[in-house]
Amino acid sequence: MPDAETLGYDPCGGLPPEDDYCALDQPAGATLYGENHAFWFFDAQNQAHAYNHVDAFQHFYELRTERNWLIFPDGRVLYNWTEAAHTSRRKAGGGCLTFTCIEPFRRWTIDYLGTMRISSADEMAQGPAQEGPRAVVEYHCDVVTAAEPWKQGEGYAFGDTRYEQLFRMTGRLKTSQGDDLRLSGAGVRTHRRGRRALEPRNWFGHGWQTALFPSGRGFGLKRFPGQDGPEGRAHPAWSEAYVLDRGRVVPAEVIESAWLDDFTPSGGTVRVRLRSALGEADIAGEVLGTSWRTMSIGRAAENLREFGVRGRPGEYVMAQGAARWTWDGESVIGHIERSALGSSLRR
Repeated sequence: MPDAETLGYDPCGGLPPEDDYCALDQPAGATLYGENHAFWFFDAQNQAHAYNHVDAFQHFYELRTERNWLIFPDGRVLYNWTEAAHTSRRKAGGGCLTFTCIEPFRRWTIDYLGTMRISSADEMAQGPAQEGPRAVVEYHCDVVTAAEPWKQGEGYAFGDTRYEQLFRMTGRLKTSQGDDLRLSGAGVRTHRRGRRALEPRNWFGHGWQTALFPSGRGFGLKRFPGQDGPEGRAHPAWSEAYVLDRGRVVPAEVIESAWLDDFTPSGGTVRVRLRSALGEADIAGEVLGTSWRTMSIGRAAENLREFGVRGRPGEYVMAQGAARWTWDGESVIGHIERSALGSSLRR
């Protein structure tokens, strides 16, 4: 593993390497303690983009939720949501979806073999997920991180500790629908530990955008409104960001970011403006594809599989997807995720 001097930055960000592994037991006396690992990757050539998430049940810690989606440029969205209890120290998941730590904070692999529901963003926006045609899907990705982790502390949806880290990836994806793609691009990974309690009193949606450019620069931001509506967005309860300087995280102030206002799955334009010690960054975005989910705020005990939009009063809708980001003429496909009260969204 290259050392910090060779890379020009510390890929562990000062954290102990073992912190990147899976925690197999909840701390003694902890209540509602959970953990998740997640990887989003964005393929530059074929524009097949993916979300992959393994999340511990806080009440039955040995059990993990495995959920993922794939977005294709022809409008297909494939998704799956299941559970498994095969996580080990270096492997998260292990049912259909597995993340394997090769070198902490530096090299991971993503593997999936299973079926996925064949759908589209328009179908997902019209109602809750229903059983229907499924495709057999297999993919493998090799992940190499490209920056130190961006660390967030306790608060909101973070649990006790959370970090995210930009990476580059290569891989291969095959489906029973005839896809056979060589993958190459970039993405972002997250790792969270601790108590995560999303409740109506503290959740009013969010905005999260991040990307790693070919030149090596990148950015990330996360914002949580303090209430529903324009006032909450104008004065977020939590708003932090960063830009990359040769792999190092430089804190930034968010001047402008993207919020969720409607059910448009692609083609919408957004803007991110950040101010840091490196100057002001003005980054334009075009949404390329979206997968829709319903958020069970205050209803975690229902263990709902949340793809699609249920439309119950008071529920929040999440749009996860891919965007083409352009910064000073340089473009890359990266991450965009937003949520808002479902009843506030335009159709």
